[in-house]
Amino acid sequence: MSCIIPFPKRNELSGVPDFPPGRHVLAVYPGTTALYKATVVSPLRKLLLFWLDSYLLEFDDDEEDGALPQRTVPFHKVVPLPDGHRQ
Repeated sequence: MSCIIPFPKRNELSGVPDFPPGRHVLAVYPGTTALYKATVVSPLRKLLLFWLDSYLLEFDDDEEDGALPQRTVPFHKVVPLPDGHRQ
């Protein structure tokens, strides 16, 4: 149980980490239910509708045409990379 990292609740922006650019996180890859390591490109973008708030991320090993595409991921699908994992 101590290894479980809960996702932020969709309707509660208070307490959601504001990960700075360059921070490594775990995030649900768009269109899947799988968690992958990613790097924050842009911090939390707060929009008028809280459920649309998102981070801009680059996922490890997500290379397309020699570059890492930047993908938008909702805030409630991003968690900190656990301590002890390679940054």
